Amino acid sequence: MSSIPPATTEPVSAATAVGTLRATAETAPSGTKLEGPTFARFVGFVGLFLLVLGAVVVVATRATGQARIVPEGWGFLFAGLGIALMLYHAVTDGEQEVRRMYGMLAATFLVLALAAAVLPGPFKGTIEKVNGYYFLPWGLGAGFLALLFAVPFVRHETDELLNRIGGYTLLGVGSLLCLGVLVKGVWEPVWLAGPGLALAVLGLGFLCAYLGQADTDDGIGYTVAFTLGAVGGAAIFYAFARTVFPTVLYDGPSVLRNASQALDYWKAAGRALVILLFLGLVALGVLGKYPIWLRATVGGVGVVCAGVFLLASTKAMVTTPPQAFMVPGGLIIGGLGLVYLAVSLGACSDSQFVTLVRRELSSYFLSNVGYLVLGGMAVAQWIGYVQFVSRIDQMSAGGRGIVPEPIVRFYIVALFPIIALKLQVAALTMRLFAEEKKNGTLEVLFTAPVSEWVSVLSKFLATWVFFMICWLPAGLFLIVLRMEGGATFDYRPLLGFYVALGATGAAFVAMGMFLSSLTNNQIVAAVLTFLGMLVFLATYVIAAFNIGLGPTFQVFLNKLSYIELWSMSLSGQLPVRDVLLWLSLAVFFVFLTIKVLETRRWS
Repeated sequence: MSSIPPATTEPVSAATAVGTLRATAETAPSGTKLEGPTFARFVGFVGLFLLVLGAVVVVATRATGQARIVPEGWGFLFAGLGIALMLYHAVTDGEQEVRRMYGMLAATFLVLALAAAVLPGPFKGTIEKVNGYYFLPWGLGAGFLALLFAVPFVRHETDELLNRIGGYTLLGVGSLLCLGVLVKGVWEPVWLAGPGLALAVLGLGFLCAYLGQADTDDGIGYTVAFTLGAVGGAAIFYAFARTVFPTVLYDGPSVLRNASQALDYWKAAGRALVILLFLGLVALGVLGKYPIWLRATVGGVGVVCAGVFLLASTKAMVTTPPQAFMVPGGLIIGGLGLVYLAVSLGACSDSQFVTLVRRELSSYFLSNVGYLVLGGMAVAQWIGYVQFVSRIDQMSAGGRGIVPEPIVRFYIVALFPIIALKLQVAALTMRLFAEEKKNGTLEVLFTAPVSEWVSVLSKFLATWVFFMICWLPAGLFLIVLRMEGGATFDYRPLLGFYVALGATGAAFVAMGMFLSSLTNNQIVAAVLTFLGMLVFLATYVIAAFNIGLGPTFQVFLNKLSYIELWSMSLSGQLPVRDVLLWLSLAVFFVFLTIKVLETRRWS
């Protein structure tokens, strides 16, 4: 047996005993638990209360047809504010119960969107029912809310099975919408200008949410991104082919002759140049150092296009006059294809330029400034929409009859959108280089193997893309107006407006970026940009009052007035020379920014 050691009988001093008691008193009896985000949960509770209150007001008013103590408009406002507060809670609080509650809410909104897409309506007032009657705006709105609440759920969920289900749901809904819109748009091009475009934006949002959570370097994430780019490239080629090929094959060689039926050598030279360009694509596909699938695709496109133009130069192959397809079908399908291809390149490409663009664009979606600007523009466009609808009602009630087309010219050129534009450009561009200088990261960027033009163009392109995203609600409001009003309106000026907006927005963003490169203070950069926007506004005001100006100076001011260009595009006219002028201003300011950075590098 082992012996038990004797107990220690040495006396313990008083100092040692006191020290032991103090050490014991300072030690916590059990582990501490951090409190949850109390403020975020309070905000979420308030948001839930406002959402329920607003929903009750709207449903009660619509069900009975009678005005309540709280007007229906306030009900929509309460519901929208409640959803915004709940989104803040969903993004901030990642506790298991909270994230799964919002995941169930996202699933509920998705089910409501599907129900609105298939249920017949209206419920009252008519015997004939139309399937999907309630899809716009209720189903589409529920779909966007499902997307907004699904993103924080997938981001916060740690359970592998639930996270996978959420991710595959985003992938499935996004793929179905993106492909379905293109397929249906091929058969019904006019449908694209209504719910089709809104569904495409919603589907792209679901796919982008999935790609933001998945690994796009390999595996299924890369496959999805690559497939999206392939679909986008096919859509671009289809829009080009269906727009150009029937017309070229119908005109035949007669288009190469002048009024006296003699061969026009300039037209023949132009046709030969086009054929040589497509043959250059064939050579690029044969001799290029790209993957075999890309070489085959480029070479095949070149062969098809060159063959069509060669056949059209010998004989008219089509005897039936082709139908117009460019507007709106070709333009929307080609635009969607371009967006799909850009998203795919942004997710798959490893080039310096694409990586920097992705970094700059993601910084807007990960910062408070980006969401404040996006929300502020949405509110400003909503106010402009309300005023626009009120003005149409007043014109109709005033005995003027039908509002003349295009009615959209009364929509954009309004007080709130123009004021919001100046604040938007200043807020988006003030941090581009001023923040880099203040934080000392600009020197780090200079020491990296990245040239100035890559850095400048990446910031410019990312900011311009976010600038255009902020103006999407203006078009979505009109889609809802078209569906709710029960009558169509001329939407083609709106397409021209977005072209003009893209050109003028490029000049504004480039100017703000240049002014941001001159200082290391964001406030100073914002003030300078705001003053620059006031100068552009002043050209319109001075030209409108025409205070004794000469005709030459009057024309000069009109060319520098973005409001004048917007008004012309919304009236159905799109002067290409003015668009090129604004794009030239953008190139000029980008060039100045590059020179400023080059000067700083060598100073």
